Amino acid sequence: MTPDWTEWLGYVASVVVAVSLTMTNIRRLRWINMMGAIAFTVYGALLQIYPVLVVNGFIVGVNIYYLVRLAFTRDHFHLVPISWDTSIFLPRFIEFYLLDIRKHFPDLNVEELRQYRSIFITRNVVPVGLIIYERLEEGIIRIHLDYEIPMYRDFESARYFFREFRDMVQEKGFHTYVTYCNVPIHKRYLRRMKFIEDPDEPGRFVRKM
Repeated sequence: MTPDWTEWLGYVASVVVAVSLTMTNIRRLRWINMMGAIAFTVYGALLQIYPVLVVNGFIVGVNIYYLVRLAFTRDHFHLVPISWDTSIFLPRFIEFYLLDIRKHFPDLNVEELRQYRSIFITRNVVPVGLIIYERLEEGIIRIHLDYEIPMYRDFESARYFFREFRDMVQEKGFHTYVTYCNVPIHKRYLRRMKFIEDPDEPGRFVRKM
C-alpha cells in the first residue's frame, strides 16, 4: 500500500530533524531543527496524535526563543597576533583541529607555516579562527591558512577579519590578498568572501582590500 501524503510528511520531518543534528553551527542547527519540528507539529495535528503535536510545538517555541536571542546578541571580536616562537597554544590549536583543517587544506605542511605570521580571530574571547599569512612585495598579502572552527563557521569571524585586518595593513602599502585553493568547499567560501579566481591561473584567488 502506497503511503499517503501525511505519512510522507512524517518521513520528511524525521529526515529534517536528523539532518539538523549533524549541524555544527548552532544557528543553522536551530533553523533546520525548527523546520523539522514544524513539519512534525502539522503531522501530529493532521493525524490527531496529540503527544507529537504538543512536544514538537514546544520545540518550535524553544527554537524561536533561542534564534531571537542569537539575533539580538552582539558578539565581540578581536584580532590577536601570535608567534610560533612564544606560543604553546598555537601549535596545540593546529594539532587539535588538524583533521578538519586538512579537509580544506589537504596539502598543508605545518612545519612550513612556522616561517609566516599568524593571527587568531577571537569571538567573545574564544579563539574561533586562525589566519597564517605572508607579506610579499608589491603590496600583496599571501594567505597560507584561513581556518574557522566548525561550530563558529557562519562567516562572521571571517568578515570581521577582512574588515579589520585591512585597516591594519593598508597604511603599510598593502592592497591585495592572494591565496591558492583547489578544494571545492573552500573555493565556495573564498567566493563568498569576494575572492575572484584568476582565469589565467585556476586555483589562484585574488581579492582587493
